[in-house]
This record gives sequence, C-alpha cells and structure tokens, in this order.
Amino acid sequence: MASTKLGDVVHQEGAKTYGELEVCLLSGEVNESCSPYSELDTELLRIQLQTFRQQFTYSSVDEAADVIRNAVPEVRQLFHQVEVLVRLLLVIPVTSCEAERSFSSLRRLKTWLRSTMTQKRLNSVAVCNVHHECIDQLDVKDIVNAFASQNERRQLLFGQF
Repeated sequence: MASTKLGDVVHQEGAKTYGELEVCLLSGEVNESCSPYSELDTELLRIQLQTFRQQFTYSSVDEAADVIRNAVPEVRQLFHQVEVLVRLLLVIPVTSCEAERSFSSLRRLKTWLRSTMTQKRLNSVAVCNVHHECIDQLDVKDIVNAFASQNERRQLLFGQF
C-alpha cells in the first residue's frame, strides 16, 4: 500500500472542490464550483448568501452550521440555499480515504465465518468497531449482570457475577 502525503491529499479533486465551496460560503461570492450540484440554485444562493453574511458573523463552516442550527425555523427557511450549501460542506468527503477505511473494516468484520450476519447486526458490529475506545472502557461484568437480570430464566442460567 502506498503512503499518502498531505500534499497529495490537498491536490486531490475532492479537496479542491471542498475548498472552492468553502470559499463560496465564507466570501459570499458564488462561483462555478456550485454548478455541479443540482440541489443548489446559484442565483438564489447568491442572494441568500449576501443577506446571510450581513445578518450573521461566522468565519468557518462549523460556525455557519452553528448559526443555522440555532436559528428559528422561520429564519432557516429564509436561508434554505445557504443551509443546503452548509450541509454539502459537512457531508462531502474531501478524500476517499474514509470510505476506503470503512470498506477495509467491513472486510475484517464480515468474514466467511460471519457470512449469514443480518444487516442490523452488521451495522451494530460496525458501530462497535468505530467506537472501540468507548467499548474498551466498559465493564463487562456490569453488562453481563444487566443482561442476566432481564428475566428469571437468564438469572437462573447465568447467575450473578
């Protein structure tokens, strides 16, 4: 596997697109990077961004997201296109590394021994894999006792630890 340098990531197409959309939000000037997204109406976005920048102070995508998140529904409706732009910025993967990492994890989780696993169980196992730091801190005895105390049959079968 080839190692990826930070400079390589910055020059990837996804990083460039993300940067252009971020400049659009922060400067208030709609550029051609918005055109590929059919959910964005560039003319309406241009008007809403100008008003949004006059009404609120923000210097990052996270701050803009906080402004929208904390706004009352009536205000959010006034800036619908700005909200769509912020949502795009929050969900667009800058690189494919995260998706590749997820597939690598899935390959380890769903082995041939676990090939009959249901989608619900696979999702649960994947969440546990992602949050393994939290899972490692859990006390197994507390979990076993909570499970066993759910009904009488379990208490008789497993007892208390």
